Amino acid sequence: MIGRRRKHHTEKPHEANALIDDHERHRKRVKQSVTTELPKDETLKEEFTELTDIGDPKEIGKADSEVKVAVSEATKTDIRTIMLIDQGRCPTCHGRTERFLFTVVCPSCGWFRRKIPETGHSVVHLVDGKKIVCDYVHRGSDEYLCIRDGVVIAEIMRTSVFSIEHSWKENELEEARKNARRLREGTCAWCEASIAEADQKDVSQDYVAFGSLQEHYVFCSEKCQRAFRKQYPSRIHRNCYETDCNQCNQCIKRFDTRSFERRILR
Repeated sequence: MIGRRRKHHTEKPHEANALIDDHERHRKRVKQSVTTELPKDETLKEEFTELTDIGDPKEIGKADSEVKVAVSEATKTDIRTIMLIDQGRCPTCHGRTERFLFTVVCPSCGWFRRKIPETGHSVVHLVDGKKIVCDYVHRGSDEYLCIRDGVVIAEIMRTSVFSIEHSWKENELEEARKNARRLREGTCAWCEASIAEADQKDVSQDYVAFGSLQEHYVFCSEKCQRAFRKQYPSRIHRNCYETDCNQCNQCIKRFDTRSFERRILR
C-alpha cells in the first residue's frame, strides 16, 4: 500500500545480550584453557592475567598453541641431548666425548658440560686484581652473572674476567670419585653391589625394553637377576627376557648385542 513503510528487522535487546553473553563465555573458556597453569613468578602471573583479560580470545588461543608446540620441540631437543651425552656423543657435532670427574668434554668441537660445586663456592678473578666470591657463575652471551644465596650480586662483562676458580669440598670430591668408580666398574642393577668384587662366573646381564628404548642391566648373581625380572616385567612383548635382541625389532636399539647370549631362567 502507498505510504506503508517496510519493516526493518531490528535486533531485540535480549538477542543482543545473548550475543554478548556468548562472546563473554567464549572469552572465559579460552582464558580458562590458557590459564590452567599460571606462571609461578608473581610478577609474570600479574602481567599474564592482565593480558588475557584484554586480549583477543583467538590470538590468546593461537599463542597458547604455539607455546605448547615450542615446549614440545624443546623437550624433544633436551631428550635428544641427554641421550647423546649418555651414549658418549657430543650433542653439537656428535663426536665422541671424554668424561672426567665433574665434566664431559668434546675434543672435536670444544663443547663441554660441567657440574658446579653443591657445597663449595666459586671465585671470579677480575683483570684489575679484584675478586668476587659467589655460589654460582652463570655464563651469558657477553656477561657473567655472579649468584650468591639465590640472588644476583654482580654482573660482569666477559672482557673484565681473568679467570674463574671453583672450590670443592673434600667430602663432595670423595663422593664423586666413589660414584665414578662404581660407574666405571659397574654395580648390580638389583642390590647395587660392586660388579668388580663379585664372582665373575655369576655375573650376568640383560637387555630389555620397558618402553620404546632398549636398556642394559648387569647383575652380580642369578638371584639378583631373577629378583629384577620378577619386579620389572618387560613391556614391549611378554617374552622380552627370553628373546634374542638381534632377532627382534620391537624396540629402539641402543647397544651392540651381537656377542650377547641371553640367559634363560627356568
